[in-house]
Parts: sequence; structure tokens; C-alpha cells
Amino acid sequence: MDPEILTSAILDGLLIGGAYALVAMGLAMIWGVMEIINFAHGDFMMLGALFTFFLFTSAGLDPIISALISFAPIFALGVIVQRGVINKILDAPLLTQIAATFAILLIIRYGVQAAFGPYTRRLVSGYSDIYINLGFTTVPLPKVIIFVTSLIVLGLLYVLLHQTDLGIAIRATSQDRRVAQLMGINVSRIYDVTFGIGVGVAAIGGGLIALFYPIFPEMGGFFALIAFIAVVLGGFGSVYGAYAGGLIIGIAESVSALFIEPALKDVVAFLIFIMIILVKPTGLFGRGD
Repeated sequence: MDPEILTSAILDGLLIGGAYALVAMGLAMIWGVMEIINFAHGDFMMLGALFTFFLFTSAGLDPIISALISFAPIFALGVIVQRGVINKILDAPLLTQIAATFAILLIIRYGVQAAFGPYTRRLVSGYSDIYINLGFTTVPLPKVIIFVTSLIVLGLLYVLLHQTDLGIAIRATSQDRRVAQLMGINVSRIYDVTFGIGVGVAAIGGGLIALFYPIFPEMGGFFALIAFIAVVLGGFGSVYGAYAGGLIIGIAESVSALFIEPALKDVVAFLIFIMIILVKPTGLFGRGD
């Protein structure tokens, strides 16, 4: 095989992996701190994409700016959902948690469908069709933008978690909720912020994914599934592991498409997921290390 073709596939996988990583980091943060599986995570991502689309089409605001702005309203919605629903089921049986978050998924997904229709929308900006020439290959600018954004968000989350009082409180809560309460930490507030940040980051990812992916009410399902795999692959609760997991899945899908039918490339992600779980059940960066 031509080395340039393989290098191009790896690069393309790395860029799309940045999109997966953005969605996965938010899920990992919620999972790691609150120990709850948010089945509606992909639908919060879809709301970010839809919000970005409407800001662009109605106000002419640049999609990148719109995607970043989407963090605020989706953060606020996340806090409302956390206080109204999630907080009530934190100590409930796993099946109850799954049913509750799945109900949130249905409300968001079909609420959007009822309000705006089941249509597929496309966001076409001035740089949607711009490609960067690297000599041996060309890469679409929207994918470069989302990859760079994923690195920036990763850096911001690192600063938040390791260099702020709020981050210290979040990490303390993730390690032991009861001890954190005894130390004077307002755990309920930490949960509000954590859930809000988690879905807000997913919304940014959704807004940027809309630059090269169609927008429709069910779009979050695929990305949520990939995010779950990335989180488990990287290690339960590890934001950095989720980021690495997203990149690994992106590269694996892109490279495998050179050897198998492109329609089957998602199967490779599941095979890698199964192999790593069999060898290392805690994931690459799991707490069990």
C-alpha cells in the first residue's frame, strides 16, 4: 500500500477522532463524577448542532462562534435536567437510571421533531468546502477546526480540574461523595456544574460537527454510541482517556476503510473495544491502574 494513502487515512481519522473526543469528554466527566450513564448525551449534542444552525441561518453568526455560544444555553438546560431529574435518581437502581435518562432522550429527540419537523438540515458556511493542501493530501478545514477545538477544550478542562478550587471540589466529589460532603463541599452544586459542563461540551461538539455532518433529530444516537465506546476504552471517568479513546476510534475507522467495505468500518471500533476490555477491563487510563 502507498504510504501516503495510509498517512492520509491516519490523518483523517485523527481529525474525525477530535469530533468523537469532544462528545466523549463531556460524557466521561458526568460518568466519572456522578457515576450515572447519560443515555441522552447525544441528544444534548444534537441540540448544540441545531442551535448553531439556527443562529447561523437566522442571525448570520459564524458557525464556530455559534457553536461556542451554544455551550451556555445547553449548560443551563443541563442544570435544569440535573436538578429536576438526575438528582432524584442518583441512588436509584441502575435500571431506574437507564430508564430515566432514556426518557430524557425521547423527550428531547421527539420534542425537537415536533417543534421543528423531522427534516434533515445542512449547515453550509463560507469555509465548508475549503481544503488545506498538505502536499501529500488535502484535509477539510471544518475537520481541522473541530480537532483544534477539541485540543483547546481538553486544555481548558485540565486547567479547570487541576488549577481551580471548583476543579478540586469536582475531583474530590468523584473520589468519595460522602467524604466531600463532610469536608464542606456542596455536592449538589458540584453535580449541577458537572452535568452542565458535560452536556455543554457535547453541544460545542455538535455545533462543530454540523459543519460537515447533516443535522436531524436522531443524529445524536451514533455519536453517543461512539462516545460510550471511547469512555470505556479510555477508562471509566477519565476525561483524558475519553479523548484518547475518541482519537483511537477515529483512526481505526479511517484506516480500516482502506481494507474493508467503508460501511463496515464502525464494526472495527467495536472489535477494538471488545479486545481492550478483555485484556484491560478498566480501560487504557482507568482508575484500576
